[in-house]
Amino acid sequence: MAWQERLAAWLKGQKEKPRAASLAVLLGTAAMLLILCSELWPAAPRQASSQQDAAAPDAEAYQARLETRLAELIGQMEGAGRTTVMITLESGEERIYALDTQTGSGQSQQTHVLLEDGSALEETTYLPTVCGVAVLCEGGGDVGVEARITALVSALLDVPANRICVEQRQS
Repeated sequence: MAWQERLAAWLKGQKEKPRAASLAVLLGTAAMLLILCSELWPAAPRQASSQQDAAAPDAEAYQARLETRLAELIGQMEGAGRTTVMITLESGEERIYALDTQTGSGQSQQTHVLLEDGSALEETTYLPTVCGVAVLCEGGGDVGVEARITALVSALLDVPANRICVEQRQS
């Protein structure tokens, strides 16, 4: 019963102060509208996600360039004929950033070296690692041609022979 009495007393006090209640309702409604508006419009894209998205096309372009060059080279081999190459990459580019190491009293602290524009100083970029290669060519059914193509791809891309597949292309 105590809570009912308190509720009744509070409501009675609110009737005496209609302006305060109206103001509270108005502020609450405005806050809900602001929250709703913030959900409707997308936030500005973050720089970190745009850097990840930018790395993906670089890896795809690298993969396409390798496939094209390898297909042209294999196509010039005697007995290979018309050639299509597909390469799979293990991962995207890996970037190593310069670190500044400060040592003092038995502790060391590493921080990234920043340029004037606030971006990190890039020390090294490792290209994606080739995981496997598939070659389709008109001469892929010939064991000698297959062996020469496998040796060529293995030498060029440093991929073991068990990750290279050479097959005959449909005519």
